[in-house]
Amino acid sequence: MKLCASGRTRATVAGRVVRVRSCRSGGWRIRLTDTGGALAAAQIRPSNPLPLPRVGARILLRGTVQYDAEHAWYAVDPVEVWFEPPLCLLSR
Repeated sequence: MKLCASGRTRATVAGRVVRVRSCRSGGWRIRLTDTGGALAAAQIRPSNPLPLPRVGARILLRGTVQYDAEHAWYAVDPVEVWFEPPLCLLSR
């Protein structure tokens, strides 16, 4: 994790997508597994529309870490960018 200029912590997380669902806010919640114990939830906000990852995809995502009081966990919110790298990059 890295502290960015605004004083917020940013993180890059690798994992497999197990669920993508819409939120009341108009955004999307992404749940990950196989993260190695790292953050397992992320939020794509309507203010930064991104394509949605497919369920089952192994992805890397990057964004700001926030505490989600509703679920009592930390999440990457908002996701700034995500991509599906070649498998050889995730198997190291």
